[in-house]
Amino acid sequence: MSREYQVIENKGNIDELISTYFNFINGRYLEDALKNFAKREGYGQEIVFVYFQSDLDDYDMAQLPRPLDEKHILIELGYPAVETEQIAYLDFETFYDYLEAGVRKEVEKSSEAA
Repeated sequence: MSREYQVIENKGNIDELISTYFNFINGRYLEDALKNFAKREGYGQEIVFVYFQSDLDDYDMAQLPRPLDEKHILIELGYPAVETEQIAYLDFETFYDYLEAGVRKEVEKSSEAA
């Protein structure tokens, strides 16, 4: 994590951030991500990450514009995709709605290819 963040709160921008996340984890990484999420552990690949409160130590937490609580996840898009790291705080219900949609889309894509 870096010290400069752009906090994303606009739904359209959050949708883009989530889409980027799924573009990186769909396919061979999706199962690993889902296993981690079931244990309330974050998962990321290359430039995009999802964090739960327990993933962050005191130093990382102090770098955030606002602390991450146990009712939210943090999604982060980092360099080189963006100059200033972008983060969004999502409550669990919103995150799992995005997760369900992403998994559904991946299942549909996989069944079309079969």
